[in-house]
Amino acid sequence: MKLSFETNIIVSSVLFSLLCMGLVFGYYEIQAQDPFVAVSNTAQVYHSLFNQFLNVSLIAGIITIGLMAILIIKYREKDSSQPDPHDVPILGRMPKERGKSKTLLFSVTVTGIILIFLVVGTFNALDQIQNIPREKENTLTIKVDGFQWNWAFKYPNGYEQIGELRVPVNETIILDITSTDVFHNFAIIEYKIKIDALHGRVNSIWFIPNEIGTYQIQCFEFCGAGHAYMKAELIVMEPEDFKEWMDDLEVEE
Repeated sequence: MKLSFETNIIVSSVLFSLLCMGLVFGYYEIQAQDPFVAVSNTAQVYHSLFNQFLNVSLIAGIITIGLMAILIIKYREKDSSQPDPHDVPILGRMPKERGKSKTLLFSVTVTGIILIFLVVGTFNALDQIQNIPREKENTLTIKVDGFQWNWAFKYPNGYEQIGELRVPVNETIILDITSTDVFHNFAIIEYKIKIDALHGRVNSIWFIPNEIGTYQIQCFEFCGAGHAYMKAELIVMEPEDFKEWMDDLEVEE
């Protein structure tokens, strides 16, 4: 049986809506069974911003596709349909101005409100990540040097370690990052943070680790033949264990 064009549009719209709803509900079902655990404050900021965009997109998508399906069904061609008006758009011909300014104003206003909401949320997230709290108590500042093809971490006591960064949990960590040769990009994947490591310039980034564990540090800027192997480990420890580890270090004068 051959379906009409209008029927195909309706069926396609319904199937697409069901697919989108299934994907979204599947995402929330996964979140319910395996709740997101923010391993750092930056990961929590990123997750909140992602959910903000997801929820707005879901609402806008449901309204748009639902309205489109309703209008297709309501205004589909019937035996009792009246002839097309003189100003109906025709394929290949520039349409004349039609419609009402109120409809356009409403559409622009709603779109503007949505965009402002998302932009404010994005700048709020950026402000939280980029505002380095250097005056905060219990802050540990570590210098990071990127080089082909590894990372060197220098602690306040002068101890330097290559390929491994140890920090205490639930304390503010500030990383002052630079490069000794070419451009690199310092990233902690699970923490959802990354920043350029540039020769002759120091860029800073900060985070508060919430969970004890081992996480991967990786270069995200192509920097030569060994770029894929430019990785290091972030080890988050209990404050007592970290202090004991620091006390046992032998620092070269």
